[in-house]
Amino acid sequence: MPGQVAANFTCLRTRLARPCLILLSNRENAMTALLELIPAVRTGIKYPGGSYKSERHFLDFAIDGRSLWEKLKKPDMVSVLCFEYAAQALDESMKAANRLLLAERADHPHDRRSLFICSECGDLGCGAISCLIVREGDAVVWKECGFQTNYEGNVNLYAGIGPFSFEVASYERTLLRAINSLTNGPTPE
Repeated sequence: MPGQVAANFTCLRTRLARPCLILLSNRENAMTALLELIPAVRTGIKYPGGSYKSERHFLDFAIDGRSLWEKLKKPDMVSVLCFEYAAQALDESMKAANRLLLAERADHPHDRRSLFICSECGDLGCGAISCLIVREGDAVVWKECGFQTNYEGNVNLYAGIGPFSFEVASYERTLLRAINSLTNGPTPE
């Protein structure tokens, strides 16, 4: 069977030493992934002539311990869970977090929700990495991750990114902690 390893063990419940087949699932093919939110920094830069890139502090989505921000290789984007944006417009940051919880309407057509946005202004017109987030039984699934703007109808899907399936209760706890963190500021390390 794909994604599983067969191992022979001696059955303890029988008097005969007959082999038993036990299937061991590997972690990559497990039904659910673990979502964690880890502090991340988009480093600010000042260029000669006065232009700059602002430093941003945000919560990155780590899926099974791997940074989604790093995997996407989009250093000029930050997650929708950005502390500077929360300080400027807490209502919008709460809406962004609630969109991930499926408690707020999507911010893109076809029920797509932003994960990462412009690091300078947060405007969807600069582009966003979004995905379709759906509830499937006891799981929340992120699928069809891609780049889009709010003025073009097309989505450029990423190959090899997702789908990701998260156990509902764990997913909700993680995002509720993020809302608390955005409201109260990052916890000192």
